[in-house]
Amino acid sequence: MTSPSSPVADHRDAMMHRGFLYRDEDEVVDVCVPFLREGLEADDAVAVVAASSNIDALRDALGQDAKAVQFEEALSWYRHPVKTIAAYDSFVKAEKPRRVRVIAEPVWQGRTPLEVVEWARYESIVNAAFAHSGARAICCYDRRLLHPEILAYARQTHPEIIDGHGPERSDAYTDPGPFSATCDRRPLPPAPRIAESMSIVSTDLDAVRTFVAERASRHGMGHDALRNMVGAVSEVSTTAIRHGEAPARLSTWIHDGDLVCEISGPGHWYPDALWGFTPPADAEPGFGLWGVRMLCDVVQMQADADGTLIRLRTRI
Repeated sequence: MTSPSSPVADHRDAMMHRGFLYRDEDEVVDVCVPFLREGLEADDAVAVVAASSNIDALRDALGQDAKAVQFEEALSWYRHPVKTIAAYDSFVKAEKPRRVRVIAEPVWQGRTPLEVVEWARYESIVNAAFAHSGARAICCYDRRLLHPEILAYARQTHPEIIDGHGPERSDAYTDPGPFSATCDRRPLPPAPRIAESMSIVSTDLDAVRTFVAERASRHGMGHDALRNMVGAVSEVSTTAIRHGEAPARLSTWIHDGDLVCEISGPGHWYPDALWGFTPPADAEPGFGLWGVRMLCDVVQMQADADGTLIRLRTRI
C-alpha cells in the first residue's frame, strides 16, 4: 500500500472525498492511521464513524492519540441518508473554523435494493453538499462482504479511490447531478389497483391530511411517523398545486411494510436531480423537499412528458 497522499491539488476549501476498498483490518490501519494523525497535527476536528472492528483496530494503533479522536459506531450514524447529511453538516458548522477530517464507513448490510440505491446517492450527494467545506473524508468499503454492485457505486461516487494502491482518480466517477438523475430514471412500478386515491384541487389541504391520517392509522402507523407522513404529503401537494397544474392526484397503498403516498400531476414541478438533498441556506424560506426527505424513509421522483410524480415511503 502506497502513501495516501492525493494526486489532486490540496485546496483548503475544496472537499477531499475518497473511497477505500479494503481487504482486512491491517489495511485499514495502514491507510487510516497516517490520515488521522495528519489531521491531529493540523488541528483538524478528527472523527471515525465505522464498524466496531475497525474502531477497535484504529484505537489500538493510535495509542494515546486516540483520545483526541471522536469515535462513533456506524450503525448509530447511518440510519437515514438525508439525516446523515444533516448530522455531518452540523458537525462541519460546529467545528468552524477548524477543518473536519473523517474516516467513514456507511452501513450496507441489511439494506433493501431501494435503500442501497438511496445510500449510493447519499455518497454522491456528499460531493455537492460539502464541496466548499474543506472536509477530508475516506469512506471505507469492505471488499470481503460487499456485493460488487456496491463496490462499483463506490467508484462512481468518489472522485478518488484507494484500492491496494493510490489514491488514484476514479475513471468511473460521475458528478452528483447526473448520478442522482440516473437513480431517478429507474422505472417505478405503477400504483396497484388496490391503491386508494383522491384529487387535490387547491392548497386547502384539510381533506388531504385527513385522507392520509386515516389510512396511516388504519394500518397501525405510530403517531410520530403518521404526523411526519401527513406533513410530507402536505408539503409535496402544495408544491404540486403551486408549481404544477391542478388537479393533482394522491394515491396511497402498502408495499413491503411501507406506507406509500404518491402525488402526481401535470406540469414540471421537479426542478433538478439534487432537489432537496443539500442542506438549505439559512435565508432560504419554507419547509421544502429537504424537510420532506427528513420526514420520510425514501423519496422517489420522476418527471416526463406526462408530468411529475413524487412517491413517499415510510416504514409502518
